[in-house]
Amino acid sequence: MSDRSDELTADREPASTDDLLEETERLLSGEGSSGPDEASASELEDAQATPETEAARSSAKAGSRLGSLRSRLGSLGSRATPSKYFSPKAFLALTLAVVAGLFVGNLLVPVGGPVGGLLGAFVVAFVLGLVTSKRRYLEVSVAGAAVGSVAALLDFVITAIAVGSSVTRLVAFGAAAGLVVCVAGYYFGRDLRDGLSREV
Repeated sequence: MSDRSDELTADREPASTDDLLEETERLLSGEGSSGPDEASASELEDAQATPETEAARSSAKAGSRLGSLRSRLGSLGSRATPSKYFSPKAFLALTLAVVAGLFVGNLLVPVGGPVGGLLGAFVVAFVLGLVTSKRRYLEVSVAGAAVGSVAALLDFVITAIAVGSSVTRLVAFGAAAGLVVCVAGYYFGRDLRDGLSREV
């Protein structure tokens, strides 16, 4: 008989400290004291759940998920507004200023083809970079490319057709020239403004 009791105690492993602590916390919190009445009450609630209550619960969950999604999208939309990166009003004003610079440059330097217009666009972009406080590189880039392509098309379309050259190459060359000239002028104007406004 004593042999069997020795076998039983030898087969049983001692519980670890973590297991004992978890069991103690469970007993103190009352998780382990749930009697058959409590278990049967929760089973009774689950059994009495109708499809209407299940639908109400699922719609409430879906509504809370939708609300959290809307709040996330709202915060994302407030951070990523298109007018933060590109201002149509500034683009229109810059385009008109570059067109005026191109026109005046062509009037003042009539010899040399498009050199006078590009010089006028450079001067206007330089002045705009000098006087504006907010960075507008995207607007200046698009305005310079648009004005350059249209000016090249208006100046050389007949020559391009007569020679048999591609009009798309002409437009691309004009856009690239306008872009480079306007961005360079705007950059140098901003650089001079930064040097003048910095404390010595």
